[in-house]
Formats: sequence, C-alpha cells, structure tokens
Amino acid sequence: MIVLWRRGCKIRSLSGSGGRWDSDAGRLEAGGDLTILVPYPAFRFPGFALSRHYQLIDFGNGRKLESLAGRIIDRPSPAAENVSPRDPAAWADVDSRYDLNSRTWNHRTAWPDQLAIEVPDLADPETPALRLPVQPTPFGHIGVFPEQMDNWRWLMRTAPVEELSGSPRSRQRHALNLFAYTGASTMAMAGSGMSVAHVDAAKPNVEAAKRVAVASGLRDAPVRYLVDDAAAFVQREIRRGNRYHTIVLDPPAYGHGPKSKSKSKANANSADKRPAKQAQAWRIARDLPELLKNCFQLVSGRSFRILVTGHSAEMDQADVVDLVERNLSHRRIGRLQPQVEAGRMTLSDQAGRKLDAGFYVRCLLATSH
Repeated sequence: MIVLWRRGCKIRSLSGSGGRWDSDAGRLEAGGDLTILVPYPAFRFPGFALSRHYQLIDFGNGRKLESLAGRIIDRPSPAAENVSPRDPAAWADVDSRYDLNSRTWNHRTAWPDQLAIEVPDLADPETPALRLPVQPTPFGHIGVFPEQMDNWRWLMRTAPVEELSGSPRSRQRHALNLFAYTGASTMAMAGSGMSVAHVDAAKPNVEAAKRVAVASGLRDAPVRYLVDDAAAFVQREIRRGNRYHTIVLDPPAYGHGPKSKSKSKANANSADKRPAKQAQAWRIARDLPELLKNCFQLVSGRSFRILVTGHSAEMDQADVVDLVERNLSHRRIGRLQPQVEAGRMTLSDQAGRKLDAGFYVRCLLATSH
C-alpha cells in the first residue's frame, strides 16, 4: 500500500507497483510497500532569506544575483536560462562578477577573508548552528550550496532512533558523506553528535572542509577527512563490515576520482615511471545505481536514513526514488515502513520566483520507543 501525502490536500492511498513522477500533476505516482511523503516545497515569502547572510536577489539570462552577508555577487546559473531578470536595475551595482568566457572573477573591492553564511540553530534561530565560509572558486562557485539549507536542517533534526549497545562503535551513531565537497552536510551531522566519514576525491575540497569545521566550532568533532573515490571507499567499507546510520550522497552528473598512488617505491623512483592511473570517470546515470545498492549494504539494521541530491539531465528524483524502492524491497524491515520524501531544491528571489537547483530524495527508517 502506498500513502501519498501533500500539505493542503487530503491523504489518499494508491496500490500497485512501479513508480513515476507526474510533472503535470506535480506528484509522485508510486508502487510497492513504501511510504512516500511528497510535501509541497517550503513556502517562501517574497524577499525571504534562507539565512541572515544569504539572499537570492534576482535571476535571468543564465545568471543569478545574490547577497552574501551584504556582498552582492553576479554569477552564471544554467537554470536561469530562457527567463528574464525581474529587476534589471539591481544588477548595475555588484561587488563581484564571474565572467564565464575568461573563467575569472572581477571584484570591485577585495573579497573579505571572514565572509560566511550562517545556518540558524533549529531550537534558537537567533543562534548559528553552522558558520560556512564562502570563497570564490575558479569555477564560479562560492564553496557553499545554499539550496541545500533544508537538507542540512533535515540532517540536524531527523536523527534515527535505535537501541545503542555493544561495542563503542555500535554505541556511536556513524554517518558517511560521499562527494562531500566542503562539508556543510558533514558539519550538520557532526554538530548533532554523529561521527562522520567525509569522503571527497579532491584534496582541496577536503582541506576546505577542515576550515569549515574550525569556523563552525567543530575542530575537535569526530570527523574523518578522506581523499578517496566514493565507490571504491564504499566497497572497502562493505568488506570491513562497517555500518552507518546516515549516508549522504551528492554526486555530480560527471566527474573523476583521485589519481591512484604508485604501487611501490621502486616503481615510483623508476626512470620510466608510468603516469598515475586516473579512476574511472563518473557518470551518474551509469554509476549511481550500483553505488546506491552498495550504500544500502552499509546502513544499520533497524534505523537509518539516506539523502541523495544532484543536478542532472539524465536523472531526476523519480529515477532515484525508483532505485531506493528497489533496494528497500530486498531489505527485511518488519512492519516498519520507510518514509521517502522527494522533490526539487529551489531558491526564491525577492519577487518570489523559484530557481530550480536540482533534486533531493530523503529516506528515513526510524524505530520508536
């Protein structure tokens, strides 16, 4: 039996098998023994800021105009193609602009060293739970993805509940963050008391995550920072018999893993040393099904949660929900039904328009006492 739930609508039940996203109706048509929660996107008042330090001002013509703690930046946004800016005058006075042709930033004034976005605490919105430094990157990013704000709050709020007994490892809730970038999700979980394995293939991203931990007061939090290929790391964890209560994946549409290390010092010192091999190029449509299948082998038995986010023309939330449902069908979970939320991440500008920022799928199975 399927239960589809939407804010503002009556609950109705469907039965059957399979699943698909009905974009015209704006709902998920699903099947199988799975509870699907599909809420409306969070309502944003015009001018509503995700945090005190971030605001999407306007977007259009393939670009977006943002305020970062009062610093106005103008940068590319593929999702803003084929629409016009609502307030052209607002674009005339910016502090930093990224030029896509030259792949460089142009700054009217120097970028402040301590510029950061604060994520409010769930219990006390006036107190920051996380402080995320923002820095311009050569690719037009700022080191933080504000559209993930609701997911960070979900990670801070929706902790799996189960009896913790046995070895010290089994008593500690463990989380795994794959394609972890600069670690906002890592800090959301570490700040909630979880022990986190932070995995990213790019060393600069991992080093940046360590700085985020310091800025958020989590320097000594139980986080392992790992420069590694996500798929290879998961396979090794399966062999080791490790288990996690929470797994987060934010895979790119395309990507590369880290270069493999030389197999021996002799080979490393050889005059005819061959170049280090590159991990196989990642493609989300080809590689996510196997990776997600392996991740389901790593989750704890009675309580777990999985978050998958991404931007891809090849996959959307319906495809990922289908993968989740197939993996859940092979798990013995008793009478409990996992809750799955699926939808689009969005940012709202000052006019109330929504800018698409990719998909999210959240899966939660939690016991209660």
